[in-house]
Amino acid sequence: MTELGRRNVLKSGAALGAVPLTEINANPSNNPRSETVDSSSEEVSGKVLWPASEANPLNAKIVCFTTVSKDVDASIRFYRDVIGMSVLIDSKVSSGMSSAPGIQQGERRHVILSMPDSHNSASVRILEAAKDAVEIRPRPTSGPNDPGLLVMEGGTIDAAESYHVLASANTPMISSPRYYFFRNTTWGRDVDVMSYAPFGPGGEQLFITANVRGDRPEAKYKGLHSGFANAAITSLDQRPVNDFYEKALGLKRTSQMECYQRNTNQLVGAPDDTYFLWGNVGSGVSIEVWEVKSKSGIVYPTSLDKTGLAMLTINVNDLDLCRRMCVESNIAIVGTGALPLIENNSMDGFVLRGAVGELIEVVQI
Repeated sequence: MTELGRRNVLKSGAALGAVPLTEINANPSNNPRSETVDSSSEEVSGKVLWPASEANPLNAKIVCFTTVSKDVDASIRFYRDVIGMSVLIDSKVSSGMSSAPGIQQGERRHVILSMPDSHNSASVRILEAAKDAVEIRPRPTSGPNDPGLLVMEGGTIDAAESYHVLASANTPMISSPRYYFFRNTTWGRDVDVMSYAPFGPGGEQLFITANVRGDRPEAKYKGLHSGFANAAITSLDQRPVNDFYEKALGLKRTSQMECYQRNTNQLVGAPDDTYFLWGNVGSGVSIEVWEVKSKSGIVYPTSLDKTGLAMLTINVNDLDLCRRMCVESNIAIVGTGALPLIENNSMDGFVLRGAVGELIEVVQI
């Protein structure tokens, strides 16, 4: 067959086998996609940021941070002599006061410190650890990509002076103070601060932050430090964490910001290119929830028989209602009772475990 003959055969075959595109579209049996396409409208639901006035119906607030330490005296010296807090309680606590996970049997040394002249800060509780107790978050291997209770945060009027004071006391730290900023935040104001991240004697990670805005309000505390008021909880997916705090405590998400800043990552001990979202649940409760963009992480559940930052104590205005909310949402109560606080004489309370393993002691003072 000549080359011209081959071309004629191919052309005629193509003409016989070809079906016009208009015919395919006109015949639904020839177009499987037409069977699954639904052109009707559909309403879907999403999540919004709530106004502060509606985001904390139980008036929840952190009133105490519990740390567990093998050397209680060293922890006292750090919080009293370096940070500037005062000892309110130094006694023994029995396991019968609370059945929180890790409370252990028998008596343990129990210390409560508070910051004088600071009306917004929480107490710090130090529980004595057994000599063979392990860390909640192993250092230096764990970081912000490992979901859980990461840090308790306090303020200072001067980050450089604060850093010098803690460095002079041989305090372990991740870095020197770092400046960072967030513009046009959902709080309605810019954030311009300097922070650094030291570690307490029990291994608990701290943030100490100074507001460096020119129009910052005058500090309401007299010393170098304000004490501690804020907690940061990290996750790889913020939705279960937000959901837990909304169902258990009525707290709704009020703010959201993104962070892709080398200074901030160096501050928290993350790789320079780490990207995360952060913001608050509720208003006035002082809980940040972070969502770190990472392929994987390890959840380290907190417990009172391990060293480090172990539990948040949150005060609410209606303990019975809060308990009912947890029961109705199938949130397990993992402990009953409450460890002593100066303000809490009734000892009524209960303990929850959050979505990423954090212990929450709920009380009504």
